[in-house]
Amino acid sequence: MVAPSALSYPSPQTAIEGAAFMPVNPTVAGMVSGYSVSPTLPAGLVLNATTGQISGTPTTAAPTGTYTITAQNSGGATTFGLTLTVNPATTAALEPAAATTIGIGQRINLFFVQRVGGAPYPGYVDATLVTWSSSNPSQARVDPNGNVTGVAEGTTTITAQYQAFSLQLAVQVSGTWIARTLSVPGQGARRYAIYIPSGVGAAGPRPALLAMHGGTGTAMGQAASSQLTKFAQERQIYAVFLEGSGTLQTFNAGACCGTAQSQDVDDVAFARAVIADVRAIYSIDAARVYATGFSNGAMMAHRLACGLADQLAGVAAVGGASGEFDGAGTRYYTCSPSRPITVLHIHAANDRNYPYAGGVGSDGVLNGLGTANFYGVEATITNWIARNNVTNQAFEERIGASTTCMRHATPADGSRPSAPVVICRVDPRDVYDAVNRIVFGGGHSWPGGVRSPTSNSDVPIQDFNANAYLWGQLNP
Repeated sequence: MVAPSALSYPSPQTAIEGAAFMPVNPTVAGMVSGYSVSPTLPAGLVLNATTGQISGTPTTAAPTGTYTITAQNSGGATTFGLTLTVNPATTAALEPAAATTIGIGQRINLFFVQRVGGAPYPGYVDATLVTWSSSNPSQARVDPNGNVTGVAEGTTTITAQYQAFSLQLAVQVSGTWIARTLSVPGQGARRYAIYIPSGVGAAGPRPALLAMHGGTGTAMGQAASSQLTKFAQERQIYAVFLEGSGTLQTFNAGACCGTAQSQDVDDVAFARAVIADVRAIYSIDAARVYATGFSNGAMMAHRLACGLADQLAGVAAVGGASGEFDGAGTRYYTCSPSRPITVLHIHAANDRNYPYAGGVGSDGVLNGLGTANFYGVEATITNWIARNNVTNQAFEERIGASTTCMRHATPADGSRPSAPVVICRVDPRDVYDAVNRIVFGGGHSWPGGVRSPTSNSDVPIQDFNANAYLWGQLNP
């Protein structure tokens, strides 16, 4: 008998864990009495020893491998190397992934995230393709775009259905979101919002945390991406969200950003007016008023530490360093704080919008505001170490798998006041989708928070909670 020859299969082949594999059949010349394969096919896939067909449903993922298939008869054998990969199953999740808290009148965006098989990155499904529903619309309603709005206090389950997936998220509506307008001399009407936690009124004077959004952002957007209202409810603190100025809202942080910077808007005076307003209305502990911000808002937090130290006990900046100087060394204001206050800075090493080392970001812009040349993070910290009268000696703390924080708290001159300076460097594995310009883990985002709604927003890491850490540093 003549041995079979010219055995082949369509190759390479890709299967997905848990999904039926489209059977493939051999092409071969001559008579075949039986087929065999080495090594054994991935679990769930089988080779028919009579026909040579490969079929089944893989039960586990398997990396790309070569499987040698032999077709034989009494006269001899022929072989073929089939390249086969079994990708992980398609998965889906909601962001935020954990139960969240919003106030009455507050709105947040939910995201439906899907990773198809072995795709290198997850994909954000168009919200209009998802069917959204609320178990109790009288407490929290959801619109066709995945926007959830708090209506009345209570817990509501939001369900998102897409393809074969049905996902749920518990949303607690507690406290109230109040939008306010006040007149600032020389600026006219300015806006901010305050989140008042449920039960805070019975607790006596409580701390307040001012929060400032990134360039082109909003107070509502900053609250959603940072999850600061959930944190404020847990800690029983007032969260105050400032609105920038201009059609594309920004703050004048010195070297940046937008019309607030080009028109020299006095956002230090605005912040001072907001503090006075909330203290006049609510029971605020004047000794425990703090400020934080993201991106352009982080740069503004640094500026407030310079110009509003008489009102603030500390600041925490995330993803934006000092705007006193730009990357070329041009000075935009003089930082002369009336006293040392705690300064915390959090920044990702893989931030492409505001590079850790400073300079122009690889994307060339900061939040769509045009080219900017930024001052470096290390230079910012060096300046604060000198201003706050502390030494370069630092206590190092490793947090999660990605973040290292260095706390400078030893006074350089014991005869003068001092305050801690803390730098947290977030350095995760860099997973970057260059086509869509999205960093999956770190980048220009709020650690422990939620991705912003814009299409190329980066995805925060979840092994470092910026809210809990900054509060521990500002309010020890």
